[in-house]
Amino acid sequence: MSDRTAVLFALRDDPSLVVRAEDLGYESVWAAEGQGKTAFGKLERWAVHTDSVGLATGIVNVFGRTPATLAAAAATLDEHSDGRAILGLGVAHPGVVETFHGLPFERPLLRLHEYVELVRRYLCGDASSFEGEFYSPERTSFWDAFEPVREEIPIYNGALGPSNVRLTGQVADGWVPNLYPSDRFEEAKSWLRTGAERAGRNVSDVDVAMYVLTSVHEDPTVARRAAAEHVASYLRDVPGYYGRVAAEAGLEDDVTAVCDAPTAEAGTKEVSDAFLDRVAIVGTPAAARDSLEAIREMGVDLPVVRAPGGVDAAWIERTLETFAP
Repeated sequence: MSDRTAVLFALRDDPSLVVRAEDLGYESVWAAEGQGKTAFGKLERWAVHTDSVGLATGIVNVFGRTPATLAAAAATLDEHSDGRAILGLGVAHPGVVETFHGLPFERPLLRLHEYVELVRRYLCGDASSFEGEFYSPERTSFWDAFEPVREEIPIYNGALGPSNVRLTGQVADGWVPNLYPSDRFEEAKSWLRTGAERAGRNVSDVDVAMYVLTSVHEDPTVARRAAAEHVASYLRDVPGYYGRVAAEAGLEDDVTAVCDAPTAEAGTKEVSDAFLDRVAIVGTPAAARDSLEAIREMGVDLPVVRAPGGVDAAWIERTLETFAP
């Protein structure tokens, strides 16, 4: 079985950890983007310090930039890194799009569909016009002075719901699920397969790069506490998304308890062991490595491991060492 492994550094911007990941053999490093530093800014910095590791945006939302701006940023990163750029896109959620960007969160999947097509057009220099619901550029190519290193940069979609996963199968090179209950994964893979078949593709052509929450510590209690804090923050801060997926997997009581808790601390205490066991790898380093193999056997092509939010550099270093290919 393949030992392909990637790592998400989320909001952390530490070139020394990126270099360590490359030295340990990780296939790619992923930079998150929310309401602070840009993923592209971090990846440009990391490119200077590395030679071969893939550099992925994980995830940039399709509301925050036009397709032309995104394609230009990706092509620039690809040139500066000698062809190592990877695009992780997503529709985000109203909390980011409406509250932070001040834009209406309308028809996100249609927007994503147009967005992916246009990004590909810009990268390959297709100069024809495009008439869409959201974007209607008269020309979809860069100036002659700028020619992308690659006409095709891999595009992954961060999708959770059935329609979005099916769209991923139709138009994307890869799928990035996050905090997905393990016992629901096979059903989600069937949605991906349906989308791929609609586009005349084989589902095996779509790289499944799952974000895998990992909480590794010699003290299992400490590991579970960190993982529970992470899960609770996602359920409380991104209402209606991760909670919906978990509820559909039979974890509705857990979701309600976490979200209705009066404080974040109280919400963390409501995250059950059963919940964690279905969405995360938690435990000692030795046990954690075995659990990652189970993730691969489930049908994940590229596990993208990540440490819980808020942990220190030493914890992330331990994560890198534990799951090194």
